[in-house]
Amino acid sequence: MGETVLRRVVAGMLALALIGATGCGSGDAVIQGGTAEVATDDPPDPGKEARRLVRSGKYDDAIARYEDAGLVEEADRVRRRGARTLARSAQRALARGRHTTAKRLATRSRRLRRTTAARTIIRSANAQIARAAVAERERQRLARIARDQRTCSAAEKRIVGADGGIPPGCADFAARQAQPESPPDCDPNYEGACLKPDSADYDCEGGSGDGPDYTGPVRVVGEDPHGLDADGDGIGCQNS
Repeated sequence: MGETVLRRVVAGMLALALIGATGCGSGDAVIQGGTAEVATDDPPDPGKEARRLVRSGKYDDAIARYEDAGLVEEADRVRRRGARTLARSAQRALARGRHTTAKRLATRSRRLRRTTAARTIIRSANAQIARAAVAERERQRLARIARDQRTCSAAEKRIVGADGGIPPGCADFAARQAQPESPPDCDPNYEGACLKPDSADYDCEGGSGDGPDYTGPVRVVGEDPHGLDADGDGIGCQNS
């Protein structure tokens, strides 16, 4: 018997001995190329996957993984950690004038954990967004006035006001004169009720929320920064 054949025979005998020793325990012995490998069927580690999600900033998914595995304390730790991290990022965005980003991050933080810090950031961001909207409307109004002054003289405007016709260049001025007063500003994310866009938080009327503002049923047509649509069917506070 050649030396190579002898080595293969010995390796095969060792593999058979290993199979007898392992039996049906933690794995099955697999013989490949004259050697024995033990294949284990370890269950997936929910903690490993959850930690990967946390590193990616996907806190909601990480919390769901922990809760599905019954690891309630770990899920709560991720909830607190995520809320702090998002609130700090929101504060930095607010300091840099990125008010919409700050509001979005603070809203995510508050969904994880309702903290005073997140509410304060949302209130400040809303105020800044509202001021920016007012400034933009004023800029557009002044631009229209400047355009009218170039195309529609004061005397021509008096003609429009006296219903004496619309001189050339005064069409925009006449159209604005005929428009009714603009409705109050409302949060564009909701319809069916006028929610103040600069509110720190809305809760459903008759619920357990702490406000400071409350609303009845509304339809969610954009994002849901106040978390009013708990079941995701597009209707918020439907039981109010």
